[in-house]
Amino acid sequence: MAEFVNSIGQVRGKFGNVVAYVRANGKNYCKGASISRKPSTEPQKQQAAAFAVVVSRRGWMARAIRLGFPGNQYPKGFNGFTSANVTTAVTVEKVNPMKPIVRYKKAIQEYRGIIDYSKLRVAAGALVSPVVACEVESGNRKVHFSHRRMAVEAIDCFLDDEIYGVLLHESTHSCKVMRLGMRGEDWNESMDFPEEAEMEGLVVYVFARAADGKDTSDSVCLKCNG
Repeated sequence: MAEFVNSIGQVRGKFGNVVAYVRANGKNYCKGASISRKPSTEPQKQQAAAFAVVVSRRGWMARAIRLGFPGNQYPKGFNGFTSANVTTAVTVEKVNPMKPIVRYKKAIQEYRGIIDYSKLRVAAGALVSPVVACEVESGNRKVHFSHRRMAVEAIDCFLDDEIYGVLLHESTHSCKVMRLGMRGEDWNESMDFPEEAEMEGLVVYVFARAADGKDTSDSVCLKCNG
C-alpha cells in the first residue's frame, strides 16, 4: 500500500494490477492486486477440469463429506474431499481430440473430468477400514449390510468406532448416509435406495468413524454398478 498525491484530484479504480482508493481521512492510496489468469496450458486445463468435476459433487454429497472428512489426515470438509480425490479418482479426456487447445477458452469447454466411483473416497483418515459384507436387492430397492463384531482393539481400530453406509447415485444426484453400528457389535442393517434411484448406477461405500468424530477410515467401495 502507498499514499500518493496528484494534481488531478482523487483517483479511484483499478489500473492493471494497481487499485487506487480513498480512505475516510480523504487521502488517496494505491495497492497491488493479483492478476487473475485462466488455465492456458494443457496440463493446467486438465487439472482445472478434474477439479471442476469434483466441485460439482459438493452440494449433493455434503452430508457424507462432512462426516467423512473431520479434518485429521486431510483438511476438513470439502477441501479434504477435493485433496483426496482430484488426482486419484478422476480421469480427464478431451472433448474434441482433433482440435488444438485455445488459450482463452475455459478448461471445461475443452476437457471433461470423469469420476471413477470405485476409486472415489467419501471418507479418508487413519483408522482401519471396516470389513462389511453387502447385498443389493433390486426388487425391494434395498442394500443389506452385515458385520461380525471385532473382539479385540488394535492400533487405529477400536470397539466403539461407528460404521457408516453411503449410497450414491450420480444420475439422480442422490447421496444417502446411515449409521449402521459399531465395530464391537454383530449387526445386520438395511438401507433403502435413494429416492428415484435404480440399481444401475448405484454405488455403495462403508467407512469407520471414531466415537469422538475426530478421525475416520478410508472408505471402502463395496458395490459399483455402472
